Amino acid sequence: MVMQNRFFWILLVFLSLSPLFAKDSNPTGDSRVESILPTKPESGSPWGENALDIETIPVLNLVDEKNSQKRWSDASKEYSLAIDGFESGRKNLEKRREDFKKEVFYEDRYEWQKVARRENKEKEFQKQLYDLRSQTTLRLVKAMNLLDKIENPKVKESPSYIDLKSGIYREYIKHQESFKNYLQVIDFTTRYIEISSKNEMEAEPHRLLALSYEKMEQNAFRNKNQELYYEFKELKKKHLLRFAELHYGRESKEFATIEEKVGKDF
Repeated sequence: MVMQNRFFWILLVFLSLSPLFAKDSNPTGDSRVESILPTKPESGSPWGENALDIETIPVLNLVDEKNSQKRWSDASKEYSLAIDGFESGRKNLEKRREDFKKEVFYEDRYEWQKVARRENKEKEFQKQLYDLRSQTTLRLVKAMNLLDKIENPKVKESPSYIDLKSGIYREYIKHQESFKNYLQVIDFTTRYIEISSKNEMEAEPHRLLALSYEKMEQNAFRNKNQELYYEFKELKKKHLLRFAELHYGRESKEFATIEEKVGKDF
């Protein structure tokens, strides 16, 4: 019964984050975490805009099971199709956006007509980008499912399996963050960290978790659920500190500043 009630409250908090339910609990609309953290991944991070290609490392000679080999290959193919398809589609949309800016519509005599046309066209571009992201996430989910069906322990422990799984999760998380699906971001970023100690040592997952937990914290406050509110706040502070430690270093002024804010129940 307790677990059912907890699930209900988390679901309620999650629903209130969606565009249909959301009314920002912060009157200024600003994120306090964003105000003290970088808004983009650090330079050279695998979390950058362009996804990393996963090389076909000779893991397949470890495979003594044909099904594992095929599933790994199929998952790798789906991952490649997902990132290549999204990048190609995104560039095409950007080109069309730039081309539209150069067009002249002589029938638009007044400024309000020009503004309305620009806004309508931008909505069209955003809808197409949303659809492109949705198609990409379907491919990524397919790749995840293929990897999950691999049972060969040698394959699952191999660097190439871990790299591929990490790459798929990274791309999925980035798209979910764009969709503002914070519960999905939290779920899959937590799984991403658990894949390997190397992943846990990356700063970006902790930045994303701090931002997402802040959104959940705000909505728990709005829904008057004190238990979840304090739980999300503590998790936000935990990942905020971990990000600062990894990104700036424990001896840095930036870490000291963030640590002070966290100590003041930021």
